Amino acid sequence: MSLLTVKFLKQIDRLQIRSREIFRGKFKGERRSLNRGASVEFADYRLYELGDDLRYIDWNIYARLDRLFIKLFRAEEDLPIYILLDDSRSMDFGEPTKLECAKRIAAALSYIGLASFDRVAIHTLSNQANLIVPLTYGKTQFAKLSQAIEGIGAAQGTTDLTASLKRFVAHTKRPGVVLIISDFLDINGYEPGLKWLFARNFDVTVIHLLSDEEIDPRFSGELRLEDAETGQSKEMTINEQALVGYRVRFNAFCEGLKRFCLNRGVTCVRFNNRMPLEPFVLQELRRIGFIR
Repeated sequence: MSLLTVKFLKQIDRLQIRSREIFRGKFKGERRSLNRGASVEFADYRLYELGDDLRYIDWNIYARLDRLFIKLFRAEEDLPIYILLDDSRSMDFGEPTKLECAKRIAAALSYIGLASFDRVAIHTLSNQANLIVPLTYGKTQFAKLSQAIEGIGAAQGTTDLTASLKRFVAHTKRPGVVLIISDFLDINGYEPGLKWLFARNFDVTVIHLLSDEEIDPRFSGELRLEDAETGQSKEMTINEQALVGYRVRFNAFCEGLKRFCLNRGVTCVRFNNRMPLEPFVLQELRRIGFIR
């Protein structure tokens, strides 16, 4: 079954992923180039948008029209976009599963990148980073890329985000936009791995995937709970007091990730597995400025 409908693809065909930085590209695209010289020629103007580089404002036009316009250039380049999708066992949870939701988000944002002439790569994260699709260029490659995403299944072993992100950084020659789609459930924490990305000047955005079943669990009694990744089990008595304590700790975990990102200027947005994809992409990701 296809991850995205034809109707939705038409809705997102003219969108573009925004970057807070300018990175060197490889092919001609729709981005301003870092390369300077005779090949960079003035082409047109467009209205200024919040976050645009003030150096490219045409102040002569502003003096005449009292409106801000940005200069555009012909020798523009594509943006490297790296989508890092958590395929650990904890993602194989919920109805639909968090992994299924992550694959649909990855497919939608991959299409946006390819349609706007950027290069898109897909990596999975569990106990190590695995390259699923290398940097790919052109909308004609979307069917192949979508098929590769659809084939991603839950990995074996335990989550190690730090080792995964270190491996990704070590094998990625060019910095660019990094989108991490994960539940961030790692017993060793997510902070060291994210700091590796920040230190290497990647433009990072985080999508924190949650499921209704873990936000508000609806079970009680004498139960044996098993860790999906380690296989370890524990017998517990689940009552209202235990559920209240769980919710407090779960909310603290979610807020901790959000605060960690906010303090470093990184956008962090949550996605619930029961949320429809279309308004999340068309409205929420626009609201936070990730796409336009």
